[in-house]
Parts: sequence; structure tokens; C-alpha cells
Amino acid sequence: MFNPIKYFRNRRVGVALGSGGSKGLSHISVLEFLKAEGIRVDMIAGSSIGSVIGALYSIGAMESFRDEILSMDWREYIKLVDPVFPRTGLVKGEKIRDYLARFIPEKTKIEDLPIPLSIVATDFYTGKPVVFRSGNVLDAIRASISIPGVFTPVRWGESILIDGGVSNPLPVDVVKRMGAGLTVAVNLHPSLPRKRLSRATREKMEQVHEADANKITYSHGTDSSSSEQKTWMWQLTAFFEKRRIKPHPEKNEINIFTVIAQSIDILEYMNTQMILHAYKPDVTIEPDLIGMPTLDFTNAARALAEGREACRRVRGQIIRKIKFWL
Repeated sequence: MFNPIKYFRNRRVGVALGSGGSKGLSHISVLEFLKAEGIRVDMIAGSSIGSVIGALYSIGAMESFRDEILSMDWREYIKLVDPVFPRTGLVKGEKIRDYLARFIPEKTKIEDLPIPLSIVATDFYTGKPVVFRSGNVLDAIRASISIPGVFTPVRWGESILIDGGVSNPLPVDVVKRMGAGLTVAVNLHPSLPRKRLSRATREKMEQVHEADANKITYSHGTDSSSSEQKTWMWQLTAFFEKRRIKPHPEKNEINIFTVIAQSIDILEYMNTQMILHAYKPDVTIEPDLIGMPTLDFTNAARALAEGREACRRVRGQIIRKIKFWL
């Protein structure tokens, strides 16, 4: 149907890709879905894993990255871990940067990318977002993915940068400031991962909340015998992620990794809700990956499938609110 009004509005499409570790592989399916629908993405803002997928898409390497990720197993992921003495983080992150350099040439500048991209990190001292619109792509990504307690922070001038998800887990505001008139946001934190807690633990927490309610005011397939599998690098990936979501059935223990992961999830969930309230996108896509561990990239097929399903759930909105105006 002919729509003359569309010629009087900003029809540039911007996509905000949120933080969420391995859940962010679903961003790939979202971008592929938009392309299949004939929707050209004019600009991207990405935080943490969103910056990785955004850069890969902009430079045209997303499909090859997707295919390789699908073919990798846990042994190959372990090779990307470069452990350091845990003063500011457990992993140096240089091997991941080198791996991404296979898809994004080392000297690529953000300002030279075919599709405009903003990469969001967080200033450790001020807590404010740091938005990269220029400079080396790989350096900016390395800062943006610096999950507190996992990756060592990145020095930036006189400051230090950590994961972009800490300050802005869903950069809708950033993509709007870039000039987008139609916005699509991929939210990887639609709710809190309460399923990680056992029933007994949840009941105890609920009892505590009820008791303190009047005091608080809220303002808003491998060989398990392998010696390699028993190395601490394997523990960093398997134990850190997979075991942390399974508290002991009797003791209901919460270990340090559970505390770190759940705290980050809570922080990003709360910040995401405020962002969506203040900068409402035209379409919000929310993959159902709450129970997926943040660093479990061996589950790539699941993340990709749920990304496609999440798009199908809101396809009507995408047609009415985005495609209709193009």
C-alpha cells in the first residue's frame, strides 16, 4: 500500500544489540532475519557481545563467524582462554582479540566500517558509558567485553574501561543519537534468571523479603577422564558457568561464581528496564535464553535458533513498525 507519509519521516533503521555473553549469538539470527525481510540496517550500537556481532555484521564477516562458532567444541574454546594471576580478572582476553582478528582485520577503524557502528564500554571510575565512534575496532571491542571479575579491564588514557553492559546493556539511546528514526532493540535480559535458584533457596529469600518489606523503600560429547578436562582452564569455562546454575540440592550453596554472574544479571536487567522506559524502541526482540550460561558458547545452535524464534514472535510488529515505513 502506498504510504506518502513515510517520505516525511526519518526512515533510517538503527539496531541496538544488547549485552549478555553467549546469549548474544542470537543477535546473528536477528540481523539475518531483518535482511531476509528486506530491511536494511543503517546503523548499529552494540554493548559487550553486541559490539562483537555488530562489528562482524558491519564488515561482512558475520556469516563466516557463525559457521565457525557452530563447528567449535569446548576444547577449541579453551584455547581462547589466557589465564592470568587474578588481581583484576581471571582472563587476559588477548587470545579472544586475536581470534576476532581473523574476521576483523587488525587495523580496521570504527569510522571506516561500511555500516556505522557505536561500541559501548564503561568507565570504571565514573560508571558512565564510554561510546566509541572512532578508533581501532578490536581495541574498542576488547574494552566492551570486559566482564567484571572475568576479563581484566582495559586501560584507556588515565581511566580504566570495563564491560559496556555495566552502564548501558541495551544502547537504544546511542543508536537514536546516531540518527536512527526506526529502532530495533535486542534485549537479552527480559527477566531475572531466578531458575538458577533451588526452590528451597527461593522460599528462604521470599521469607526474608516479606520480613523486611516494611524496612525497605525501592526507588524504582567428551571424555570425562581426560587430563586436559581437569585443568583449571576447563574449570574456568565448565565449572564457572555450568555448575554455578546448579546449587547443591541439599545444602543450597551459592558459590562465588554464582554471586558474580547473578549480580551482573541483576544489574543489567535493572538498567535495561530503565533504558526501555526512557528510550522506547519501535520493536523489542527478546530471545528466551534466561537459563543459558553467560560463557557457554558451545550452545551456539540454541542461541541462533531462539534468535530466529524471537523474531518470528514479533514479525507482525517488525512489518507494521519498521518495514511499513521503508
